[in-house]
Amino acid sequence: MATNRPQGGDGLGAMQGAKLFVAGGGSGMGAAIALMAAARGAKVAVAGRRQEKLDRVVEMLGDQALGSYTLDVHEADQVNAALAEHGPFDFIVCSAADLTFKAFLELDDSEIDTMLSSKLMGPVNLARAASKHLAPAGSVLFFSGVAAYRQTEGTSIVGSINMALESLVANLAIEMKPKRFNVICPGVVDSTTWDKGPQPPTPANVPAGRRGQAQDIAHAALMILENNFINGTVVNVDGGARIG
Repeated sequence: MATNRPQGGDGLGAMQGAKLFVAGGGSGMGAAIALMAAARGAKVAVAGRRQEKLDRVVEMLGDQALGSYTLDVHEADQVNAALAEHGPFDFIVCSAADLTFKAFLELDDSEIDTMLSSKLMGPVNLARAASKHLAPAGSVLFFSGVAAYRQTEGTSIVGSINMALESLVANLAIEMKPKRFNVICPGVVDSTTWDKGPQPPTPANVPAGRRGQAQDIAHAALMILENNFINGTVVNVDGGARIG
């Protein structure tokens, strides 16, 4: 059974013995969150579309691994089945996304549908599943991104979905209380996200002077999950990209 944590928030021991489910846990920020949580004592299940990537993360998780699930987050039945096996969970994270960075008029229907399915419907399905498979005092974390605030060519749909997620969690925090829902908004992070689009801003455009790393985002994500007074909000971890 999941642990029920009505108190806490100081980050000391909040992950110890907790159960965490990470959709998008096979690589990048999702994998970094899974591994950092495990290092703090959490039992972790990872999900994604490529089993070979999940296998590598599970190997690194060692005894802290609950299992891995090959699935598409836009398939509600797959999401529910995965969460049911080891639920209820204390924490659910979704960093899964299949994005295309391309000028608005160049995007075709299938590319838009894929973005909506992975980055919007995935969290919608996880939120619905959280009603059954998340502990009463549990926490859910979704990912938006700096494209919601800094519009550039090729980010029209990406930015729109990011803003939709930020609005969604505010409502979910009200409608599904006392469960908590938040969004982390990362800036440009070195990852495969940019393989299908224009190059991200150079460090000179970011006040922090560099791009983010997966570990930067993982550290912030665990803080949000562990602190039970953060709810219905957006935490920006972008090196100052919104103001650069």
